[in-house]
Amino acid sequence: MKLTPFVMTVALLASIVLTAVSIEAKEKQIADKAPVALNRNCAVCLVKSQKIVKGKPEHAVVYDGRTYLFPNEEIKKMFATEPEKFAPALNGDCSVCFSHHDGVRNPGKVDHVSFYQGRAFLFPNQQIKSIFDQSPQKYADVDLAHNGKCIVCKIDGGKDVPGKPEFTAIYQGMRYQFPSESVKQKFQANPAKYVSQKEGGQKTSSTNAIGSQLVSINGTTGCAACEYGVHPKKDPKELGLAIKSNDGKVYVIEGAHASHPDLYKSRFQSVKVSVKGKQIANHGKFVWLEPQSIEKIQ
Repeated sequence: MKLTPFVMTVALLASIVLTAVSIEAKEKQIADKAPVALNRNCAVCLVKSQKIVKGKPEHAVVYDGRTYLFPNEEIKKMFATEPEKFAPALNGDCSVCFSHHDGVRNPGKVDHVSFYQGRAFLFPNQQIKSIFDQSPQKYADVDLAHNGKCIVCKIDGGKDVPGKPEFTAIYQGMRYQFPSESVKQKFQANPAKYVSQKEGGQKTSSTNAIGSQLVSINGTTGCAACEYGVHPKKDPKELGLAIKSNDGKVYVIEGAHASHPDLYKSRFQSVKVSVKGKQIANHGKFVWLEPQSIEKIQ
């Protein structure tokens, strides 16, 4: 039977739709097991060629709680052989943010990537990336656990033994180094045995409570934790909205992630704003405010 061009076109479109649905279903199935890393881009291509190349769900590897996709089986095998070499620092979280706010994880983006000593470092925006680029050596090892010493040797034998970079394992985004392959494998067999969960809350600086003084300021937005190393008082796990005023003071706006979500998301863009609120604490150049109103300045 001879098919008309119309029927052939319909059949082709149906095939494309079914393929897309199949790929989407496969990606969802993969993501249900572990989140897809690097926005579906290839980790090997990123590190080795410094190129952003989309991976495919049929070439997937789960490593350290993340699913990595690759464009073909050959590159997938390259990653599987040496995942520590190609996985992004901190599983793709921002190393500058991690350093400045006591280990709170802030996801980076593959669009804002820097390369240093053969590794990929991701950041949430270009501004924070530039902070890293100015002093990469300051942030390159924030993910190095126990200062590079062997945690297995310490816990099992009570000894401080230096690890070696060639015997590195990654667990929860942190790099653990060991003196030999056998010790590394012992760690990998049961990492939870050796890695205790972080205890206690965030570190806090002493601050002065100053009642509820009403203030009005103009300034530009930023990230309190990422750029200034401070957190909101009431929500210390939040990165926080900061307003840097013309006199150099930094105002941390309490609850901004909930009360002004759009502004909070765009805080890295140095938006000019006018803020009125109650001053609840201060420490040096930092002031914490309970906002009454926040308005953008045109």
